[in-house]
Formats: sequence, C-alpha cells, structure tokens
Amino acid sequence: EHPSEEANGLSGNSESSIDNVVEDASGVDTSDNNEEVGKSDLINEGNEDSNDTAEVKNPEVPTPPQSGPFIDLFGDSLISIKMEEGSNSAKLDVHLTNEALNGKKVIGLYFSADWCRPCVQFTPELVAFYNKMNARKGKEDQFEIVWISRCKDFESWGQYFTHMTWLAMQPEDAMGEKGQMLSDKYKVKGIPTLVLLDEDGNVITTDARQKIPADKAGIGFPWRNPLSTAYINLIPREVRLLLKTQVELVKVRVTMMIKGMIAVKRTAQH
Repeated sequence: EHPSEEANGLSGNSESSIDNVVEDASGVDTSDNNEEVGKSDLINEGNEDSNDTAEVKNPEVPTPPQSGPFIDLFGDSLISIKMEEGSNSAKLDVHLTNEALNGKKVIGLYFSADWCRPCVQFTPELVAFYNKMNARKGKEDQFEIVWISRCKDFESWGQYFTHMTWLAMQPEDAMGEKGQMLSDKYKVKGIPTLVLLDEDGNVITTDARQKIPADKAGIGFPWRNPLSTAYINLIPREVRLLLKTQVELVKVRVTMMIKGMIAVKRTAQH
C-alpha cells in the first residue's frame, strides 16, 4: 500500500508523491557542453508576462577529471542562482562539484518541488536555518545544500529555485533517472525531505526535515549520533576515507560473488 499523503508530508491530490517521477523534461536544455546554451525564461512568481531571461553558462571540461563521493551522487557540476538587481531576471552559474563543496562539513540533499505545498511552506524556514548555521562564529560557510528537484519542467524549476540560496543538481538529472536513484538510495518516502551527509558522503541523518522545526536554533545541528561523533573525532579523515573505500570494495566483491553463484546454479539447473 502507498503511504498516505499526510505520512508523505504532502497535501492536495494523490499526484503529490515522490513516486511521480518526471517523465517529460523536454523543457530542459541537454545540448553539448561545447555549444552555447540558449536562454530559458525564469519568470518570477506573480509576473507571468515578464520577458526577462536567465543565462546559463556552461563550465569548462574538468581538468583533471573529478572523483569522489559527491561526483558519484551529483555528477561533475552543480548550479547556483543569483537574482539580477533591479530586474526580475535570474542568472544561473555552473560550478565544478568538488570545488563547490570544498570545505563543507555538512551537505544537505533537499528533495522538494514547486507543486508540493508543504515544500513551498518549508523552503523559507530552511533558507533562514541555512543562513543561521552558516553565520555561526567559527563555523562560517560549512553547511551546504544541494537541491534535488522533483519539479515537472524547467520553467517551474527556475521559478522555484529563485526562492533558494544554495546549490542545485542539474535539473535534467534531478528531474530524471538520477534524481529518482538518489530518492531510492536514501529511502525518500515523501517530500519535502532533507538528508544530511558529512564531508565524506556518509549519512548523518535522513530526518533533518523534522529536526529543524524542533531545533530552530540549531543547538544540536547536525544531529549526529554520539558514536559517529566519537568516530569522527578519534579517527583521522584519511583513515576514514580508506576504510570507506575498503568497505565499498568488499560490497562489490560480495555482490559479484553472489551473482556468480546464482549464474552457476541456474546453468546447472538447465
């Protein structure tokens, strides 16, 4: 059975579900990185007749190639948005993922969409919390959020993004298969959902959406498990990364071994 809309954190009709994967992302420009991306209208709320546009600048090909846990999650680049002063237009800039997240101690994955009323209501609260955490003395700019859009088209993506102050996953990826894969990976049952990761890509909590209203001052942020805190404090980051890599290798080997055993068994049965 599908969970109720209330359990999902959604309101309105039954279409407001994280399972409603975007099938038509034709409004998103997927042209080659070596070609100039055309202008796409980003019309602000309440100004549907505006002709203002936002220019998307493509990044240079990464040199050397990027690698790491966040490349696996988000891809090679992330997007930021900045409103143009004195106009209703917004400028989108593309950043290399590892450069954009360099020095960040906590990375949030924000699953939300413009068609979800609880998302629209929660986003301003999250903006205020994000700004407050990044203004803390001695911990300035250590918290980043990457928006994983569940919008249905590029225009609505652009309008909703103007209300955010953080980064976004490439819309064609977020609204397509990659976004759904992240949703499945972190067991997202409804939106809005905020998953917090540490600087190595390990999960801190998948329930930050519920923790923020209960701790608006961020006293317990990022709400780590005490054992995880002790592990981080006692084990150097280089050792933690090595251990994580070894664990991933073991998982791959075990998976391959199991698949091989299944294949042999099926062959023997035939």
